[in-house]
Amino acid sequence: MKIRSVELTNFRKFVGTVRVDTIGDNVNVLVGRNELGKSTLLQAINGVIFEKARSTASHVKAFRHFVNGTVPEVKLAFDVTGKSWTIHKRFAGQAGKAKLTCSDGRVFEDDAAEAELQRLLGFNGGRGGGEPGIWGTLWVQQGQSFGDTKLNEQAQQTIQGCLEAQVGLVTGGARGQKIPKAVREALDEIQSQRGARGRFKEALERLNEVNSEITELESKAKGVSELLTDLARNRRDLKDAHSTWDETAHGAELEGERNKRVTAATVAAEIARARDATRLAAERAANARQMVEDRTRTINELVGLELDLAALDKEAAAAIAARSTAKGVLDTAEGNLADLRTQVSKNAASSRTLDRIRTAVGLNTEILQHQATLDKAVALDREAMRHSELVGSIAATEQAVARIEEAVTEMSAADAAANAVATTVSFAIAPKARDRVSVDERALGTAEENFSLLVKTTIAITEIGTITVEPQIKNRTTLLKRRQDASDELKASLEAAGVPDLFAARIAAAQRREHERNLAQMQKDLASLAPGNRQRKLAPGQEALNAHIGELRGRLRSELEALKIADLPHEDTLSAEIEKTHYEGARLEAEVARIEAALSGPQEVLAQADRLLRKVEDRVARLKGTTGTRKADLEASRATHDDVALVEVARNLGADASEKERALAEKEKTQGETVEAIGARIKRLESAGANHHRSISALTNDVTRLTALVEANEGAGVEEMLIAALAERERLSATVAEFEQEAAVLKLLLEVLETAEREAKNRYLAPVVGRVQPYLKMLLPGADIVLDENLQIVGIQREGQTEEFEVLSGGTQEQLAVLTRIAFAELLLGQDRPATVILDDALAFSDDDRIESMFDVLMRAGENVQIIVLTCRKKLFTRLGAAPLEIRRAS
Repeated sequence: MKIRSVELTNFRKFVGTVRVDTIGDNVNVLVGRNELGKSTLLQAINGVIFEKARSTASHVKAFRHFVNGTVPEVKLAFDVTGKSWTIHKRFAGQAGKAKLTCSDGRVFEDDAAEAELQRLLGFNGGRGGGEPGIWGTLWVQQGQSFGDTKLNEQAQQTIQGCLEAQVGLVTGGARGQKIPKAVREALDEIQSQRGARGRFKEALERLNEVNSEITELESKAKGVSELLTDLARNRRDLKDAHSTWDETAHGAELEGERNKRVTAATVAAEIARARDATRLAAERAANARQMVEDRTRTINELVGLELDLAALDKEAAAAIAARSTAKGVLDTAEGNLADLRTQVSKNAASSRTLDRIRTAVGLNTEILQHQATLDKAVALDREAMRHSELVGSIAATEQAVARIEEAVTEMSAADAAANAVATTVSFAIAPKARDRVSVDERALGTAEENFSLLVKTTIAITEIGTITVEPQIKNRTTLLKRRQDASDELKASLEAAGVPDLFAARIAAAQRREHERNLAQMQKDLASLAPGNRQRKLAPGQEALNAHIGELRGRLRSELEALKIADLPHEDTLSAEIEKTHYEGARLEAEVARIEAALSGPQEVLAQADRLLRKVEDRVARLKGTTGTRKADLEASRATHDDVALVEVARNLGADASEKERALAEKEKTQGETVEAIGARIKRLESAGANHHRSISALTNDVTRLTALVEANEGAGVEEMLIAALAERERLSATVAEFEQEAAVLKLLLEVLETAEREAKNRYLAPVVGRVQPYLKMLLPGADIVLDENLQIVGIQREGQTEEFEVLSGGTQEQLAVLTRIAFAELLLGQDRPATVILDDALAFSDDDRIESMFDVLMRAGENVQIIVLTCRKKLFTRLGAAPLEIRRAS
């Protein structure tokens, strides 16, 4: 499978629809900040494939947006089995929908879609959803890339199926270990590494004792019997050898054969010389005959070529005449056409002049229209200027009024806060005495007055004295500052607006708004008068319109000067003249078309004449070349022999070859037996004589030796003891042989099982290891990966040492796990099952050098396998050089 695009709607954190498309065959990288949704994207891909649309499982319900709870949808486009597919699922519980479409027009819905998707991607489905199988290994979720590539049962079955398709079915595992264990236990009962043990050892020791006894008895009892038997047989053989051999006859036969070989060799040499001479004569005769045939054929061909050449010369002359006639007819017609085209050109020039005059009339009309518009715009512009001055004269803007309102509100709040904690002093003074009382040197205003005091205040009473009031307020300074700031802000805002109070500011702001409304309407009217024209590249506004009018006037003046006219004609007169010119132009064009059509006949005749002439000229040239070549060959041949001499030479050489063949046949008939056959017979006779002499000598020596031994030994009465010992040995030998056979069988079986296990494991893992090794060499030169039968990483071998996976650094573990996943994907690819590798924030533990090497590995693997990398490290992964992806809002 190769992923092409994925679309998410209301999926988890995403609101609305987002897409990632244009996913290529090789290495793709999606870079984004944390919380962008990269892991959510991988979760959506897993969900749309392995989870059923109608699932009510809690983890499927979690696909909904975590705030608004909208129904999520996922659409995935992918290629598999040479076709393009799209799976679209809406995860809505029992109301969920699934739709699978194929590029060939097939459509599957709901349960049929789920079943077809499982068949396409090779995973098992269940009521609660699908089992990811191998995809759970190839799609690495965030934080899981550094662990071992543990395969679940279905993933193991997938990889094992690929391996068995290459190396065949192998055995192993826990069941396979029971048989070797039982064999080792059985072997340990009868034999250890140092030798036999138990009953086997006892039988072997007793057999050795009996063999010692038998050895002594056999040296006495069997010696004489064997010697007598051998002596009788040798005497008999020696007698037969002497009686069956005639030395004289054998020598005569051998000498005769040697003489025959000399004679046969002489005859064979003579025949070989005759055969060579015969072959050479036959070759010379054949060459001579071929030369005669070639010369005769060349002479005949030259006669035919000369005749053909004469006929072609006549045909070429006729073709030249026909071409000349057709050329004359065509030249006359083309002259007439040229005159007519001159008239067409003159009429076209008149038409262009009239068109330019019409353009000038249009320019003048446009200038008058625009000038009227511009005059109206100038009047509106003056009125707008007046309203702009009125707007500018009023400083009480909406913002200024809002500032005053805020200052008034703050002043009221400051007074209220101060009054809430201030010390209140109330005066009730008789009217005649009130001028004698002052507060901080300020006379009382009424007979009764209240003061809210925040600061130290002095009350003076004439001829009596002073009263000082000092309120004890905790945050007095803050309150005073707030009230002062509010007062200052109110004064400043009123001054900026140019009004005495808030009411006046609101009145002024209303007047300003009315002037602004009138100004906006006038500006709108101005804009409608000069809206511009995008097609003519005319900008809106009076200035642009004024500039456009100037440009039009310049163009009009230039046209009038070019046309050399002072006044423009009336439109009706101009239209009539243009119509007349167009009518004449149409008539002339029709006449040109008619004459051009009539030209096709003479042109075709001339073309045919040209083709015929070229064809005849080509044939003449070829015939002349062939004739010249034949004449040159004939002259060169006749320089050696003329025609009569050549025939005579061929006849003489043929007769000589025939005579030599007859003589060779006569010699071969009288050859007789070959040298090789006689030589083989001589070799056989010589070997037979040598064997006879060696046999007589050996038999004579044996008879002498055996006679001496028989006389030196006497028989002893040990037959009964020997028979008993032999019986015991036979029994013990059988027992020991059984033990030895059993041990040998167990050893062989154990060796075969261990060898088969080792070979099966190596053969079984070879496709995976072979795909990992090239990438591992790029990352760790000199290192080899070690896998167990469950396809898990055991460790690595380097410099003759095995390093277990658990003791490797986190970065190395992560890198090995990524390489193994790539190998699994390539293994699936080898079985025509394209697989995509997805890495979510992988390679987090790689140093600078290793990450560069891993980038090289990913790009090399991407030549075969589709790889999608999700990462938040933009600066680092720009060096990967992969095709960039992005999460985009769907339009």
